[in-house]
Amino acid sequence: MYLFWDIDGTLLVTDRAGIFAWEDALRDVLGVEADLSSFDTAGYPDFGIAKRLLVHYGGDDDPRPELVQQLVARYEDHLPGALPRRSGRVLPNVREILTTLEQEPAIRSMLLTGNTRRGAQAKLLHYGLAQFFDGGAYSDDAGERVAIARRAIEHARASGPPSEPGRVFVVGDTPHDIDCAKAIGARTVAVATGPYSVATLASEGAWRVLPQLPPPGEFLALLQHDEVAADA
Repeated sequence: MYLFWDIDGTLLVTDRAGIFAWEDALRDVLGVEADLSSFDTAGYPDFGIAKRLLVHYGGDDDPRPELVQQLVARYEDHLPGALPRRSGRVLPNVREILTTLEQEPAIRSMLLTGNTRRGAQAKLLHYGLAQFFDGGAYSDDAGERVAIARRAIEHARASGPPSEPGRVFVVGDTPHDIDCAKAIGARTVAVATGPYSVATLASEGAWRVLPQLPPPGEFLALLQHDEVAADA
């Protein structure tokens, strides 16, 4: 069984501390002082965020790829220092679930995230979750989240199957995560711990929608329910 995890709003919340890193990056790259407190980043990959920022603050409808890369790199540089500026936290039951999954050889936990590799690592290290994940796929270029999902499943299969192949789940908190799951034939366990409600996530076609992740036993029971095999 493959479990692909989103980070922000699913595993943890940074209380939008990353906004400080983007503001600092814009200052470095464009010399712009920006207030991004109301800038929507939920579910968008980091390269997509960088491109939108350059369009808005740089006045260029099609920013050069090297400029996008430069802004992302400066964001990554600033992120470790930005995270302590807000009181983020690991979300309920996350650490307990991940600890339990470490004892399940038939299940592999991997990342499917719009964070860059460096950005993801900074957040997971800051909140003490980095040890739980066996690689995954990240925002490596200006491609959409669906492209990240396809890289994630390719990476998983190339690095060896778990002992229960054929069951693939995406755990996330936005409609973007649901789209990712559909693109790779996975089921979405959607949690309303981010900016979207249970009703909104259900209307987007998630396989299961929960107010938050349940305790480990309930989570495993959900994944291993007979209906999973019937749907396969």
